[in-house]
Amino acid sequence: MAVRDDLYRKFGPKLIEALALVIMDEINILRAQHALPDRTANDIVTAIENKIGPVTSYDWMDS
Repeated sequence: MAVRDDLYRKFGPKLIEALALVIMDEINILRAQHALPDRTANDIVTAIENKIGPVTSYDWMDS
């Protein structure tokens, strides 16, 4: 399990941030086509926080 944990520590946060930024770019392309304002990084972070908050942690997250 150490290998997976090491890989996550090294790349996990950067990968998650990169995915969120790519998704934000794609959302903003669609929003621009409909004359809607862009979503900002703060908008995306807030939306993610709102979804994560009520989700129960998995058992493996407690160890």
